[in-house]
Amino acid sequence: MFRTFSKTLTAGVLAITLAATGITATATPASANGHRNNQGAEAAAIFGGLLLLYGLSQAGRNNGNRHNPPVIHQPQPTYHRIAPARCHIQGHGYYGNYSGYLRRCMQNHAQQAHLLPSNCLRQVQTQRGQRQIYGARCLANHGWSHG
Repeated sequence: MFRTFSKTLTAGVLAITLAATGITATATPASANGHRNNQGAEAAAIFGGLLLLYGLSQAGRNNGNRHNPPVIHQPQPTYHRIAPARCHIQGHGYYGNYSGYLRRCMQNHAQQAHLLPSNCLRQVQTQRGQRQIYGARCLANHGWSHG
């Protein structure tokens, strides 16, 4: 942190010094008729000082590292999340109708099983006992389709 701060402070002091030197060095003595003979040179010096300030500010943004390539954000690949039809169950339990996919079957047969959302897991009472299933509607809301 201090290294970046000291570089920024040094660059700022150098920029102010060079800008002030450029303005004062171009002052011309007054001529006999009261006009300045060197107005273009003074404007060029001011413009040069501003250009130097801009260059230093851009160098400060880069933190002196010229080898970092620009970061290009690429879109994430879309997965075709298909829940295997063989894992689908539906029925009537103690709390009403259920429709979903058996957890163990999905873990073993779904192509992107690592993408299964854990918040879709629920327990239902089937004729074969208590089972954990992924709710069909919840999976559909997370991009899964019936296979």
